Amino acid sequence: MASLPTRAQVCEALFQRWQPVYETETIPVQAALGRVLTRDQYARATIPVARASAMDGVAVCSARFQQSTPDAGSWKLGVDFCRADTGDDFDDRFDPVLPIEQVKISAEGQLTISENIAVRSGDNVRPRGSTIRVGELVAMRHRQLRPFDLACLAMGGIAQVEVYRAPRMAFLPTGSELVPLGAPVGRGQNIDNNSLLAQAMLTEMGAEPLCYPIVPDQSDALAAALEQALQAADVVLLNGGSSKGAEDFNTRMLEARGAVLFHWVAAAPGKPMCVAVIQNKPIINLLGPPLAVLYGMDWCVRAIVHRLLHKPLPRRQSIRRILTQPIHAPSDMEILCMMDVQPTQDGYLVKQKPWRRLSLIHI
Repeated sequence: MASLPTRAQVCEALFQRWQPVYETETIPVQAALGRVLTRDQYARATIPVARASAMDGVAVCSARFQQSTPDAGSWKLGVDFCRADTGDDFDDRFDPVLPIEQVKISAEGQLTISENIAVRSGDNVRPRGSTIRVGELVAMRHRQLRPFDLACLAMGGIAQVEVYRAPRMAFLPTGSELVPLGAPVGRGQNIDNNSLLAQAMLTEMGAEPLCYPIVPDQSDALAAALEQALQAADVVLLNGGSSKGAEDFNTRMLEARGAVLFHWVAAAPGKPMCVAVIQNKPIINLLGPPLAVLYGMDWCVRAIVHRLLHKPLPRRQSIRRILTQPIHAPSDMEILCMMDVQPTQDGYLVKQKPWRRLSLIHI
């Protein structure tokens, strides 16, 4: 077991063997949240189209303020001044905007201006194109679009964007002991909760999950399900049947096709995981326990999805504290441990949770 490949070695070998096929699609900006751009996006509109007021106020002619603050008692709205709210265009006869706090407008439209204010041409006026101009870079290629990115694209007049197509990821739960969620659970049976876990994680990663019905431990059924998934998906995830049990057919099926790159990795839980490539499509055989699925999905499947989407892997938050008790594990294994992390006056109290207890609510 000392020679088992590490997580990094598995991913490196897979990415050398597998040649990803990057497909794209053009979609409306309104539907592009979380998607990844395939090319730089440049503004197609200039905003503001003309000069605009930078605040709520009134637009006036600066020439009338050269000597002192004029008496505006006889000024007429629309002739000598006009209203100019934030973002509004206004008549070209006027050049600065007086803040609304420095003026009063009566119900009859009579204007009163505060005394001794400095007024210069262009005050409180946003020039044409001060927000964005045609040809300016709005978003760079390989950017994963966030809500404000969508607003910026729309501001630049960009209505559609080309993005990488969400990779289709088939998930096949296998095992004659499994029953779907909501069905009665008899002796020797387990609920298929891993499909829900995989579907949620794949969606969060930006992939399109294709969750298949439970496949029994029968060689012909497993082979047929694998062929169906290979036709529909970019990546196939088998769940179960990867160890040395009498009914662990999945890895044997992959080995028979000469497609296996690795079987067993130096990562637990999920050490008997199998990684293969068929028809230039990664096949990942995850173990049955939910924690093994979580771990394999996180370090292996996430790397595949992010490569297909040109997304960097996320940086994880970390803390450094002393454990309340030692963790007994082989030194040559990368171990996922579920921990209780409780804040204290001195930082954090960190305690390992039992392997078989999956009450994750307090983590």
